[in-house]
Amino acid sequence: MDPAAGGGRAGFERACRLPNTVHSEIAPALPLPTLPPALGFDGLGDDEPLAAPDRPDMIMQAANIARILADTDVSHLGFTEADNVDVDPSQCSWLWREVLKHNPDAFKAKAPAPPPPSQGPLEGPEYQNQEREKHFEHLAPNLNKAWKEPVFPLDDIESHREHLRNELTPDSVASKKPKVRKKEIDNSASSSGPRIPTSQEVIANFCEMVEDFCGRAEIPDDADGGDWLSIPLNDVKVLVNEITSVRSKRVLHEVPMDTITRLLHVIDRQMQCSQGLSIDVKENPDAADAEPLVSSALESIHAALAIMTHHDMPKQLYREELIERILDFSRHQITDCMAASNPTFRALYKPAENVANDGDDDEEDMENGPVSKKRRTSTNLSMRKSSSNRVSASVYSTVQKLCLILGFLQELLTRVRLSDSCILQLAKTCFTTFLADNMQLLQLKAIGVICTVFSSYTQHRSYLVDETLHLLHKLQFSRNAVRTFHLADEDQKQIQMITALLVHLVQFSAIVPDSLKGTVDWSTIIDASVDASYPIKCHEAATEACCLFWTNVLQRFTAAKSQDMSEAKGIIDNLVQDLLTILNLPEYPAAASILEVLCVLLLQNAGLKSKDITARCFAIDLLGGIASRLKRDAVTCSAEKLWILHELTDAGSDGSKILKNKCCVCLGGRGINIACDVCGRCFHSDCMGAGSQDNLQRDSVCPLCFCKQQLSVLQSYYQLQIKENSKRAAASVSKKSATLAKVPAVDIVQQILLSYFQEAGPQGDGNLFTRWFYLCMWYKDDPHYQEKIIYYLARLKSKEILRDSGNGLVISRDWAKKICLALGQKNSFSRGFDKIVSLLLASLRENSPVIRAKALRAVSSIVEADPEVLGDKRVQSAVEGRFCDSAISVREAALELVGRHIASHPDVGLKYIEKVAERIKDTGVSVRKRAIKIIRDLCASNPNTDTTHAFVEIISRVNDEESSVQDLVCKTFYELWFEEPTGSHKHLVADGSSVPMEIAKKTEQIVDMLRKMPNHQPLITIIKRNLTLDFLPQSTKAAGINSSIVASLRKRCELICKRLLERILQVEEGAASEMEVHALPYIVALQAFCIVDPTLCIPVTDPSQFVVTLQPYLKIQVDNKSAAQLLESIIFVIDAVLPLLRKPPQIVVVELEQDLKQMIVRHSFLTVVHACIKCLCALSKSAGRGPGLLEYLVNVFYKHLSGINSDSQLLGRSLFCLGLLLRYGYQLMLTSENQLDFPKIINLLKRRYLLRDDFSLKVRALQTLGYILIAKPEFMLKKDILYLIEASLSSGVDHRLKIQGLQNLYEYLRDAETQLTAESTGKPPVHYATNGGSEVPVAAGAGDTNICGGIIQLYWSSILERCLDINDQVRQSALKIIEVVLRQGLVHPITCVPHLIALEMDPLEGNSKLAHHLLMNMNEKYPLFFESRLGDGLQMSFRFFESTVSNHKMASNMKSNPIAFVKPGISRIYRLIRANRNSRNKFVHSIVRKFEYDGRSRCTISFLVYCAEVLTSLPFTCPDEPLYLIYDINRVIHLRAGAVEANLKRWTSMDQHRDKVGMPTLSSDSHVVMHEPGGYSDHNVRDVSERMHNNPCSTLDVDIAKLQEDCHDAIALQLLLKLKRHLKIVYSLTDARCQAFSLKELPKSSETLSKQNVPFNIGNNNISLPSCLQDVVCVYQDFKTVLREDTMDFGVYTATVQRKRPTPRSSSRVRRTAPVTVTRVRGGGGGDDDDTDDDDWTGGPRVLDFSAQASNGGRVTRQRVQV
Repeated sequence: MDPAAGGGRAGFERACRLPNTVHSEIAPALPLPTLPPALGFDGLGDDEPLAAPDRPDMIMQAANIARILADTDVSHLGFTEADNVDVDPSQCSWLWREVLKHNPDAFKAKAPAPPPPSQGPLEGPEYQNQEREKHFEHLAPNLNKAWKEPVFPLDDIESHREHLRNELTPDSVASKKPKVRKKEIDNSASSSGPRIPTSQEVIANFCEMVEDFCGRAEIPDDADGGDWLSIPLNDVKVLVNEITSVRSKRVLHEVPMDTITRLLHVIDRQMQCSQGLSIDVKENPDAADAEPLVSSALESIHAALAIMTHHDMPKQLYREELIERILDFSRHQITDCMAASNPTFRALYKPAENVANDGDDDEEDMENGPVSKKRRTSTNLSMRKSSSNRVSASVYSTVQKLCLILGFLQELLTRVRLSDSCILQLAKTCFTTFLADNMQLLQLKAIGVICTVFSSYTQHRSYLVDETLHLLHKLQFSRNAVRTFHLADEDQKQIQMITALLVHLVQFSAIVPDSLKGTVDWSTIIDASVDASYPIKCHEAATEACCLFWTNVLQRFTAAKSQDMSEAKGIIDNLVQDLLTILNLPEYPAAASILEVLCVLLLQNAGLKSKDITARCFAIDLLGGIASRLKRDAVTCSAEKLWILHELTDAGSDGSKILKNKCCVCLGGRGINIACDVCGRCFHSDCMGAGSQDNLQRDSVCPLCFCKQQLSVLQSYYQLQIKENSKRAAASVSKKSATLAKVPAVDIVQQILLSYFQEAGPQGDGNLFTRWFYLCMWYKDDPHYQEKIIYYLARLKSKEILRDSGNGLVISRDWAKKICLALGQKNSFSRGFDKIVSLLLASLRENSPVIRAKALRAVSSIVEADPEVLGDKRVQSAVEGRFCDSAISVREAALELVGRHIASHPDVGLKYIEKVAERIKDTGVSVRKRAIKIIRDLCASNPNTDTTHAFVEIISRVNDEESSVQDLVCKTFYELWFEEPTGSHKHLVADGSSVPMEIAKKTEQIVDMLRKMPNHQPLITIIKRNLTLDFLPQSTKAAGINSSIVASLRKRCELICKRLLERILQVEEGAASEMEVHALPYIVALQAFCIVDPTLCIPVTDPSQFVVTLQPYLKIQVDNKSAAQLLESIIFVIDAVLPLLRKPPQIVVVELEQDLKQMIVRHSFLTVVHACIKCLCALSKSAGRGPGLLEYLVNVFYKHLSGINSDSQLLGRSLFCLGLLLRYGYQLMLTSENQLDFPKIINLLKRRYLLRDDFSLKVRALQTLGYILIAKPEFMLKKDILYLIEASLSSGVDHRLKIQGLQNLYEYLRDAETQLTAESTGKPPVHYATNGGSEVPVAAGAGDTNICGGIIQLYWSSILERCLDINDQVRQSALKIIEVVLRQGLVHPITCVPHLIALEMDPLEGNSKLAHHLLMNMNEKYPLFFESRLGDGLQMSFRFFESTVSNHKMASNMKSNPIAFVKPGISRIYRLIRANRNSRNKFVHSIVRKFEYDGRSRCTISFLVYCAEVLTSLPFTCPDEPLYLIYDINRVIHLRAGAVEANLKRWTSMDQHRDKVGMPTLSSDSHVVMHEPGGYSDHNVRDVSERMHNNPCSTLDVDIAKLQEDCHDAIALQLLLKLKRHLKIVYSLTDARCQAFSLKELPKSSETLSKQNVPFNIGNNNISLPSCLQDVVCVYQDFKTVLREDTMDFGVYTATVQRKRPTPRSSSRVRRTAPVTVTRVRGGGGGDDDDTDDDDWTGGPRVLDFSAQASNGGRVTRQRVQV
């Protein structure tokens, strides 16, 4: 055939090429797209340089082309031998000539050869196709992945596709197709085709070619004998192809040594010619000229390494100089390629000396590119990257060649032992590849080289680990953890290259024995001299590598500075994230070992036990993430249903659980076409992932049986070998034969995983080391490992040893992952989960709140993985401990942790319900809300749960100070009790009731809750708010509430009341004893509903049902507290229902009247008597019985009181009954002819009982008077009653009288309020229980608002005075009156503001909370009134403070530091006005004004000290607040300081003048130390003046009052200056910042305020007024000192402070003789030094002494020395 015919030689040869015949061996690790074989073929032009057939990849295919052409049948084209044309080989391409070398008749037409007589099963073309498909099967998934940023532009990839395929070692391809070669050889021997050259001919031809090559490279010179020329690139490529061809025939080692040596010498010279050249255009402007030389040198290196890596080559070839030159040249080219392809690498690691102009990049890339500009389509242009990321074709081809060279270098490391210098240079070169992006191909090769060095050169392991660490920090510095290592068959999952390197290094730490690296059989295993402890040592070596790595990483983390800390955290976080990603993946068993070592270190001094709190927090984060992953894997594994894993759980079964006629995978019964011949298990071919059903149906064995058979054979071989070794050993084995005969289930599952590795994936060193690592891990955990070393070694290559064992069904990768997960639960890493959890729980008890919060988040992540962890007793104890944490955020997080899983795991929530219920009373609002929601969710998910205790805790917050909590409580009970449930609930109670069972259960819950409640008032509030639905959001109320919801709610309440009545009957009838009152909680619950709405107890069908049913219970004869409460509740229900009945049954009315009369006269409990009298009055009015009975009882009790009777108990009962009868029956008795004489009754009380010595009768008489005044309120306006009430409220009377007098006024106001409410709503009044269970009825005439307001205003001053009473109960009673008065608007609210402000400091928490609540409401309604009285309130609070401190009944802890009880109240008041800048500034200014003289009066020093303490306790949150205070202080200082200093100076000069003239003073030998009054004393200036007249040092010609006024002003300014300095120190305010403050500038919201915990200390100041001229000197010196300190910036001042703990105060006083000076002394002795040391000590809490000051005058001791 003529190659010229058909378009020229190039076009003819292009048609002969084989597209896509070779794949790169590293293609599985790259996301390369699968391209069609002919892609780009039609677009290539004849004039393109890459279309030439002499490319190296084409030359390498010459032998394949020759074989294919020899088997090609072209008879259908009609060609005959006459059509053959003779062609001159010199005119043809190198490919043409190479094909002819292998087959001279390749291009001649010939008749088809007859088929061979027979073909073996492994020699047919079908088998060849199957082998080829099998070979590339593992490559297919990865070729479909597309990388987001390819290494080279898409147009370069299109043109260089064939070049990539050239980089495969041909002998590796040949080694993967041994059967194909065998077939070819057999065919060539038996067919009549062209003869294949023999090995001797191949060697001879190769030697001839080498001689010709070397001869052309050596040119003799006349002078020096010989010189060298650079060999053309094509010649070197031809040489590489020849070497590759000889290698493929495995005869390269038979080539004569001289020929190889000469060739390597020529190659060495060729590398020297290209030494130092670069193809980087930015590094070398002459890169175009250097490119052929560099390419030729790389091809030469390829040739040299192809020779040296061949097996059985002579050791003389491995010259160190040659290898070093190869490494040096490769390193240089790798660096240049990375710099050329990655601008970031160039900027960081290459000097910018010869950087070319960036503007020329486009032209250079276009010239070097494989496709011309005119060929680029619009699609190509849109997908191109920027010029900085494009790579030229020369760099691309160089990188591919370097990848091939690295692969050869890795193989060279296993062939020969290199020097340390070569190893270190090679390792450093490989590490450099990780510093550039888009070099994944090169990095994958570098990982292989580094791992081989790590495995073969153990002395350099520490160096490699150090380099890995350095690389880790460099990578993090240059980029943000780019993940470019693709995981096999894991969609969208990638890890960092550095993590992949680490994992492979650890796996290569366990060195496979040399005898097992090649092809092995059983004899090889027997002959292998492997010690029994060798696998253990291999595992220890891997652990040591992990320790070395993590120790260095953690050391650098702990030693990192604050700015580097975040970077170090990011490094470790990314590593751990990657390791968790590959955990339990089959290919990476070392991930578990690496994480295990990390956890061990974090549990020790490097983590949880570290002194650095940052390291401990970070360790907790890491351990929490790892532990949560372990728990998640455990849960996943426990839920896994893979049939293979059943062997682990059913290890002791006899196979009876095997499903017959059902697929073991999907459990389906149809379409089963595979059955195991051994165990009978059935499968679908699709379930097993089988593609060819026919092949699998015959002789199929499931993986379990196949591996079991393998292990059984290996065990038998192993036992036989032991018997042969020693008879003694045989005896011992025979004893254990029973145990060895049965293969453990774990071993079978492990062997399935090993078989998966031997069947799937590339069979390289990585696969072998992975299997060996698994065996080392399992070997370590085997208790009998020392006896099984041969057994484990045989398992490593069981497929090679047992060649004829048959073929089992290969498992899929998904199954392999599940097996790895199951086996991973048995390793030591997973077993360490309990240890991690234990230490995390221990961290919950740390002192630092930061650590506790971190630990709680870590535990939360574990609970997220498996909520059942909360049921663990250790976890429960630790989490419940955090419920009581000091930090609100931690408590809320702990509750959130439990509440998140209540609905899904109610059984777990029940264990926490009691502790959660306790948090309902938490101080944090968010904590209370979360606790309520948790219990609500638990009850909703599990209605049968006993949550009585929780309900009690929830309902206790119905009057919470936070309105949102109140609404949440009401909503909770609405959803639990009153909301209509979804679905049908018509099942009635079994006892014949008409109430549904669901209502009955809710009723029992209410009653059970009431049993544990002190009173039913919270339940009343719940029922009231639920009936009105006022807890709903305002938006819902505005939209309108559906009437059907209200009707349904009311109906449910009626059914609950009906069920309560039924239960009362049932319980009392079943009572075993009459003394037991079992119906009490039911009656109390019914009373609660009746209080809210009595109509709920009036059924439409039988309105009097409740009255008729309950009336018989009034005859109960039990006389105890429970029975009394029962009677009281029953009487209340009857009293509430009777007025609403039209015609109550007369029989019931008569009996009821008699029962009430008897109980009034005889019952011993006054609460029952109270209820009876009230009910009797209502019965007489509603039943029309008239006032006769009431008049009779009034006369009886009046006569008893008027007579002579000494029994105080009976008199008290008569007084009580008379008052109640007049209170409730007055309106009815007005209709009688006999009018009551109220003045007569009142005179009786005044004359005989209010003046008695018996205090109980006096209080009872005052109570009776109160009842009468409720009926006749106009009497309170009379003078005699006014005097009587004022006397009962005076400060000097007993507190019981004051309480009763206030209680009378309170009941009167409540009655008036109830009457007004009833009139406005048109409903009968509903009376709520007051203290002692008494009811507040409707007052006669109490509804008159005019008289009510007049009465209260008349007694208002007395009520306000009692607000500041010493007794807590008196203050509480007065405060309750203020609450009602403000609610009704009876007085001006501004009048009570100072008293409420004072009550904010009340030690009784209930009083302070109520006062604050009233102030909040007032501030919302009348902000101006509130702000205008803040100053008066401050003075009132000071008076209250002094009276409280002086109270001898005060608690000891309050006496020790009383100011601590003032600060919370002041803080709450300030928070009310803090939102408004003007308001808070006015408040601060009003306090600062107290330090100025207003021309009228001066405040006491003790009050000024109190004001200073108040100002220091204000809760400032923004810098504007303390800056304004300092600004206001500066204003006062500027205005007053000059005049005050001048006045003090005048007084001191006068004192010096008197000393000179010899004015009388204290005797020098009297040794008297003066103790002057001060501190928080109640002495004012006038008191001190009086004492000064008796002082011997005073004189008559000195204006003492003026002197004290000036000193008073100086002390006030001293306090302000001390306060100013304290503010600057606490809030870190500089002088410049204080001076820059302006009222015109608005505060910046972004500014923050930092506060230091420094106490305010004024103890060293003279805060008492002087008594003589000499004492003025002390005041003057102190004043000048604070003025001088005020000029210093706070930073300078705090630097001079000596933090020294003050010495204990001594009771003795030291007297020293010295010149006339003023010495400040603290404690019992010392002098100036002691004063300086203790002056500003801030090392501990300050304790103020507010006790009596008579001993030392309330001031710090000062010693004056008199001469």
